[in-house]
Amino acid sequence: MSWIQIWKKSKKRYNWNYIERACEDIACEVSELGITRIIGLSRGGLIPATIIANKLYVREVLSIGVASYELSYDGIETAGNIHTYQRLPVNCPVMNKGEAMLIVDDISDKGNTFKHVLDSVTAQYKTNFYTASIFTKPGTCFKPDYHYKDVPNDQWVIFPWET
Repeated sequence: MSWIQIWKKSKKRYNWNYIERACEDIACEVSELGITRIIGLSRGGLIPATIIANKLYVREVLSIGVASYELSYDGIETAGNIHTYQRLPVNCPVMNKGEAMLIVDDISDKGNTFKHVLDSVTAQYKTNFYTASIFTKPGTCFKPDYHYKDVPNDQWVIFPWET
């Protein structure tokens, strides 16, 4: 997506109180699953993953680093190829016990990141993975198991941790 296309999108800034409420709602929805670990997708999913973990009293928060946007020389992010730059520990024995784990991202925009990560972890670990995001867009190819709100495809979401 070019800078012009991003600029033409409607922008909506969400504040910390909104994000806190969204994470609390997701935590309530997943509380019966017995989540033992939460995986935040870096970068956008790390903060919601931590908030949800605190609400669920889950101590272990792991991260997977995935990039689906590329940063150009002038600081503009555009959609690119997905690549993983940080993985979960290889053959981690505690992750093969069939426990419930929650994978969290900030938004399922196109859905490619969620699909990429879920395909990767389910092939490697024998556990129950669930997915959650604060927002989803109608055009996403991956609908998380849990989300707080749908936003229009043409909306550019600005989170409080972004400048």
